Amino acid sequence: MFRHSACQGLLEYTCAMKPAPSRPTVLCISGHDPSGGAGIQADIETLAAHCCHTVTLLSCLTEQDSSRVYRIHPVAPEILWQQARRIVDDFAIAAIKVGLVGDLRIAQEIRRIHQALPGVPLVLDTVLASGGGQAMSSTGIVHPLLDRASLITPNRREARQLSGQTEPADCARSLLDLGCGAVLITGADESSHGQVTNSLYQEQQTRHWQWPKLPGSYHGSGCTLASAIAANLAGGHPLEEAVDRAQHYTWHTLEKAFKPGRGQWLPGRSKCRD
Repeated sequence: MFRHSACQGLLEYTCAMKPAPSRPTVLCISGHDPSGGAGIQADIETLAAHCCHTVTLLSCLTEQDSSRVYRIHPVAPEILWQQARRIVDDFAIAAIKVGLVGDLRIAQEIRRIHQALPGVPLVLDTVLASGGGQAMSSTGIVHPLLDRASLITPNRREARQLSGQTEPADCARSLLDLGCGAVLITGADESSHGQVTNSLYQEQQTRHWQWPKLPGSYHGSGCTLASAIAANLAGGHPLEEAVDRAQHYTWHTLEKAFKPGRGQWLPGRSKCRD
Protein backbone atom coordinates (compact mmCIF):
# COMPACT_ATOMS: atom_id res chain seq x y z
CA MET A 1 0.00 0.00 0.00
CA PHE A 2 1.15 3.52 -0.75
CA ARG A 3 2.37 5.63 2.13
CA HIS A 4 2.49 9.41 2.15
CA SER A 5 6.23 9.35 2.85
CA ALA A 6 6.76 7.75 -0.54
CA CYS A 7 5.96 11.12 -2.13
CA GLN A 8 8.91 12.74 -0.38
CA GLY A 9 11.70 13.35 -2.82
CA LEU A 10 9.37 12.73 -5.77
CA LEU A 11 10.52 15.79 -7.68
CA GLU A 12 14.13 14.83 -7.07
CA TYR A 13 13.82 11.35 -8.55
CA THR A 14 11.75 12.43 -11.55
CA CYS A 15 14.08 15.28 -12.39
CA ALA A 16 17.15 13.11 -11.83
CA MET A 17 16.12 10.88 -14.73
CA LYS A 18 18.11 12.83 -17.31
CA PRO A 19 20.25 16.00 -17.25
CA ALA A 20 18.83 18.89 -19.25
CA PRO A 21 21.15 18.54 -22.31
CA SER A 22 20.00 14.95 -22.97
CA ARG A 23 16.30 15.09 -22.15
CA PRO A 24 14.42 12.32 -23.94
CA THR A 25 11.80 13.44 -26.44
CA VAL A 26 8.25 12.09 -26.14
CA LEU A 27 5.68 12.46 -28.91
CA CYS A 28 2.20 13.17 -27.55
CA ILE A 29 -0.89 12.87 -29.73
CA SER A 30 -4.07 14.04 -28.06
CA GLY A 31 -6.82 16.64 -28.02
CA HIS A 32 -6.67 20.22 -26.83
CA ASP A 33 -8.55 20.92 -23.61
CA PRO A 34 -9.11 24.67 -23.23
CA SER A 35 -9.63 24.26 -19.47
CA GLY A 36 -5.99 23.19 -19.10
CA GLY A 37 -6.78 20.15 -17.01
CA ALA A 38 -6.49 17.29 -19.47
CA GLY A 39 -5.37 16.56 -23.00
CA ILE A 40 -2.20 17.88 -24.54
CA GLN A 41 -1.55 20.43 -21.77
CA ALA A 42 -1.66 17.69 -19.13
CA ASP A 43 0.83 15.72 -21.24
CA ILE A 44 3.22 18.65 -21.56
CA GLU A 45 3.09 19.51 -17.85
CA THR A 46 3.61 15.89 -16.80
CA LEU A 47 6.52 15.35 -19.15
CA ALA A 48 8.13 18.62 -18.11
CA ALA A 49 7.95 17.43 -14.50
CA HIS A 50 9.87 14.34 -15.60
CA CYS A 51 12.46 16.42 -17.47
CA CYS A 52 11.37 15.22 -20.90
CA HIS A 53 10.96 17.32 -24.01
CA THR A 54 7.46 17.07 -25.50
CA VAL A 55 6.64 17.26 -29.20
CA THR A 56 2.92 17.36 -29.91
CA LEU A 57 0.29 16.57 -32.50
CA LEU A 58 -3.29 17.71 -31.90
CA SER A 59 -5.83 15.04 -32.80
CA CYS A 60 -8.80 17.33 -32.17
CA LEU A 61 -10.03 20.54 -30.63
CA THR A 62 -12.65 20.32 -27.92
CA GLU A 63 -15.31 22.51 -26.38
CA GLN A 64 -15.09 21.79 -22.67
CA ASP A 65 -14.65 23.32 -19.26
CA SER A 66 -13.75 21.83 -15.91
CA SER A 67 -17.24 20.30 -15.61
CA ARG A 68 -18.04 18.66 -18.93
CA VAL A 69 -17.23 18.11 -22.60
CA TYR A 70 -19.65 19.68 -25.07
CA ARG A 71 -18.23 18.94 -28.52
CA ILE A 72 -15.18 17.43 -30.26
CA HIS A 73 -13.71 18.76 -33.53
CA PRO A 74 -11.21 16.33 -35.13
CA VAL A 75 -8.37 17.82 -37.14
CA ALA A 76 -7.81 16.99 -40.80
CA PRO A 77 -5.89 13.67 -40.89
CA GLU A 78 -3.53 14.88 -43.63
CA ILE A 79 -2.36 17.72 -41.37
CA LEU A 80 -1.50 15.23 -38.63
CA TRP A 81 0.63 13.17 -41.01
CA GLN A 82 2.37 16.21 -42.49
CA GLN A 83 3.25 17.50 -39.02
CA ALA A 84 4.42 14.05 -37.91
CA ARG A 85 6.78 13.72 -40.89
CA ARG A 86 8.57 16.93 -39.90
CA ILE A 87 8.85 15.95 -36.25
CA VAL A 88 10.03 12.39 -36.89
CA ASP A 89 12.69 13.62 -39.31
CA ASP A 90 13.97 16.12 -36.75
CA PHE A 91 13.75 14.42 -33.33
CA ALA A 92 14.79 11.08 -31.86
CA ILE A 93 11.47 9.94 -30.39
CA ALA A 94 11.94 7.88 -27.21
CA ALA A 95 8.26 7.14 -26.51
CA ILE A 96 4.78 7.97 -27.77
CA LYS A 97 1.70 8.77 -25.69
CA VAL A 98 -1.71 8.76 -27.36
CA GLY A 99 -4.81 10.16 -25.69
CA LEU A 100 -8.11 11.28 -27.22
CA VAL A 101 -8.11 10.15 -30.85
CA GLY A 102 -11.05 12.07 -32.33
CA ASP A 103 -12.21 9.81 -35.14
CA LEU A 104 -11.31 6.68 -37.10
CA ARG A 105 -9.33 8.55 -39.75
CA ILE A 106 -7.10 9.99 -37.04
CA ALA A 107 -6.60 6.50 -35.58
CA GLN A 108 -5.43 5.28 -38.97
CA GLU A 109 -2.95 8.14 -39.24
CA ILE A 110 -1.61 7.35 -35.77
CA ARG A 111 -1.03 3.75 -36.87
CA ARG A 112 0.87 5.09 -39.86
CA ILE A 113 2.98 7.36 -37.65
CA HIS A 114 3.86 4.53 -35.28
CA GLN A 115 4.79 2.26 -38.19
CA ALA A 116 7.36 4.91 -39.11
CA LEU A 117 8.85 4.57 -35.60
CA PRO A 118 9.45 0.82 -35.19
CA GLY A 119 10.40 -0.24 -31.69
CA VAL A 120 9.30 2.99 -30.01
CA PRO A 121 6.99 2.22 -27.05
CA LEU A 122 3.47 3.56 -27.37
CA VAL A 123 1.26 4.21 -24.34
CA LEU A 124 -2.42 4.44 -25.25
CA ASP A 125 -4.83 6.14 -22.85
CA THR A 126 -8.10 4.68 -24.09
CA VAL A 127 -10.26 7.77 -23.57
CA LEU A 128 -13.88 6.72 -24.03
CA ALA A 129 -15.48 9.14 -21.56
CA SER A 130 -14.55 12.30 -19.71
CA GLY A 131 -14.09 12.50 -15.97
CA GLY A 132 -17.52 14.07 -15.86
CA GLY A 133 -19.02 11.05 -17.63
CA GLN A 134 -19.60 12.45 -21.14
CA ALA A 135 -18.81 10.13 -24.07
CA MET A 136 -15.57 11.15 -25.79
CA SER A 137 -14.91 8.33 -28.23
CA SER A 138 -16.06 4.84 -29.22
CA THR A 139 -14.48 1.42 -29.07
CA GLY A 140 -14.42 1.32 -32.86
CA ILE A 141 -12.13 4.32 -32.96
CA VAL A 142 -9.72 2.93 -30.36
CA HIS A 143 -9.56 -0.69 -31.57
CA PRO A 144 -7.27 -0.02 -34.58
CA LEU A 145 -4.56 1.14 -32.18
CA LEU A 146 -4.66 -1.71 -29.67
CA ASP A 147 -2.13 -3.90 -31.47
CA ARG A 148 0.28 -0.96 -31.77
CA ALA A 149 0.29 -0.24 -28.04
CA SER A 150 3.02 -1.35 -25.65
CA LEU A 151 0.56 -0.52 -22.87
CA ILE A 152 -3.06 0.60 -22.67
CA THR A 153 -4.51 2.26 -19.57
CA PRO A 154 -8.31 1.82 -19.46
CA ASN A 155 -10.36 2.21 -16.30
CA ARG A 156 -12.67 -0.67 -15.46
CA ARG A 157 -15.64 0.63 -17.44
CA GLU A 158 -13.48 1.25 -20.49
CA ALA A 159 -11.89 -2.21 -20.19
CA ARG A 160 -15.33 -3.81 -20.26
CA GLN A 161 -16.39 -1.73 -23.26
CA LEU A 162 -13.24 -2.52 -25.21
CA SER A 163 -13.19 -6.24 -24.44
CA GLY A 164 -16.83 -7.24 -24.08
CA GLN A 165 -15.89 -9.07 -20.87
CA THR A 166 -16.95 -8.39 -17.28
CA GLU A 167 -14.20 -9.25 -14.81
CA PRO A 168 -10.94 -7.25 -14.97
CA ALA A 169 -8.76 -10.33 -15.52
CA ASP A 170 -10.99 -11.51 -18.36
CA CYS A 171 -10.99 -8.02 -19.88
CA ALA A 172 -7.21 -7.94 -19.76
CA ARG A 173 -6.82 -11.38 -21.34
CA SER A 174 -9.14 -10.41 -24.19
CA LEU A 175 -7.24 -7.17 -24.79
CA LEU A 176 -3.88 -8.94 -24.69
CA ASP A 177 -5.23 -11.39 -27.26
CA LEU A 178 -6.03 -8.40 -29.50
CA GLY A 179 -2.34 -7.51 -29.53
CA CYS A 180 -1.74 -5.09 -26.64
CA GLY A 181 1.68 -5.51 -25.08
CA ALA A 182 0.28 -4.96 -21.57
CA VAL A 183 -2.89 -3.66 -19.91
CA LEU A 184 -3.09 -1.42 -16.85
CA ILE A 185 -6.69 -1.41 -15.60
CA THR A 186 -7.27 1.43 -13.16
CA GLY A 187 -9.98 1.27 -10.51
CA ALA A 188 -10.68 4.81 -9.36
CA ASP A 189 -13.96 4.88 -11.31
CA GLU A 190 -15.31 1.91 -9.28
CA SER A 191 -13.37 2.06 -6.02
CA SER A 192 -14.83 1.02 -2.67
CA HIS A 193 -13.82 0.79 0.98
CA GLY A 194 -11.54 3.79 0.65
CA GLN A 195 -9.11 1.99 -1.66
CA VAL A 196 -8.28 2.19 -5.37
CA THR A 197 -6.88 -0.96 -6.98
CA ASN A 198 -4.86 -0.71 -10.20
CA SER A 199 -3.78 -3.90 -11.94
CA LEU A 200 -1.05 -4.44 -14.54
CA TYR A 201 -1.59 -7.48 -16.76
CA GLN A 202 1.15 -8.92 -18.93
CA GLU A 203 1.34 -12.24 -20.73
CA GLN A 204 3.08 -14.07 -17.91
CA GLN A 205 2.40 -11.99 -14.82
CA THR A 206 0.00 -9.69 -13.01
CA ARG A 207 0.72 -7.07 -10.38
CA HIS A 208 -1.79 -5.16 -8.24
CA TRP A 209 -1.40 -1.84 -6.45
CA GLN A 210 -3.66 -0.34 -3.81
CA TRP A 211 -3.89 3.38 -3.17
CA PRO A 212 -5.87 5.39 -0.62
CA LYS A 213 -8.87 6.94 -2.38
CA LEU A 214 -8.72 10.71 -2.36
CA PRO A 215 -11.96 12.65 -1.78
CA GLY A 216 -12.15 14.81 -4.90
CA SER A 217 -13.32 14.38 -8.49
CA TYR A 218 -10.42 14.99 -10.84
CA HIS A 219 -10.06 16.16 -14.43
CA GLY A 220 -6.92 14.93 -16.23
CA SER A 221 -5.78 12.15 -13.90
CA GLY A 222 -5.77 9.55 -16.68
CA CYS A 223 -3.77 11.81 -19.00
CA THR A 224 -1.29 12.42 -16.19
CA LEU A 225 -0.82 8.72 -15.47
CA ALA A 226 -0.35 7.69 -19.10
CA SER A 227 2.07 10.56 -19.78
CA ALA A 228 4.08 9.75 -16.66
CA ILE A 229 4.39 6.13 -17.80
CA ALA A 230 5.58 7.30 -21.22
CA ALA A 231 8.11 9.61 -19.54
CA ASN A 232 9.53 6.79 -17.48
CA LEU A 233 9.73 4.48 -20.50
CA ALA A 234 11.53 7.25 -22.39
CA GLY A 235 13.90 7.52 -19.43
CA GLY A 236 14.87 3.87 -19.82
CA HIS A 237 12.82 2.26 -17.06
CA PRO A 238 11.31 -1.21 -17.62
CA LEU A 239 7.55 -1.31 -18.04
CA GLU A 240 6.57 -2.48 -14.55
CA GLU A 241 8.89 0.02 -12.91
CA ALA A 242 7.61 2.79 -15.19
CA VAL A 243 4.02 1.98 -14.18
CA ASP A 244 4.94 1.92 -10.50
CA ARG A 245 6.77 5.26 -10.61
CA ALA A 246 4.01 6.88 -12.66
CA GLN A 247 1.36 5.88 -10.12
CA HIS A 248 3.36 7.42 -7.30
CA TYR A 249 3.69 10.63 -9.29
CA THR A 250 0.01 10.73 -10.27
CA TRP A 251 -1.23 10.10 -6.73
CA HIS A 252 0.97 12.94 -5.55
CA THR A 253 -0.49 15.31 -8.19
CA LEU A 254 -4.01 14.43 -7.05
CA GLU A 255 -3.08 14.98 -3.43
CA LYS A 256 -1.88 18.45 -4.50
CA ALA A 257 -4.87 19.11 -6.79
CA PHE A 258 -6.44 22.55 -7.01
CA LYS A 259 -9.76 23.93 -8.24
CA PRO A 260 -9.42 27.01 -10.46
CA GLY A 261 -12.86 26.59 -12.06
CA ARG A 262 -16.34 25.62 -10.93
CA GLY A 263 -16.07 21.93 -11.84
CA GLN A 264 -13.56 19.18 -11.12
CA TRP A 265 -10.22 19.50 -9.40
CA LEU A 266 -7.09 19.62 -11.58
CA PRO A 267 -3.93 17.64 -10.78
CA GLY A 268 -1.09 19.69 -9.32
CA ARG A 269 1.59 18.72 -11.82
CA SER A 270 4.94 20.15 -10.74
CA LYS A 271 7.59 21.77 -12.85
CA CYS A 272 11.00 20.27 -13.48
CA ARG A 273 13.93 21.81 -11.60
CA ASP A 274 17.16 21.46 -13.60
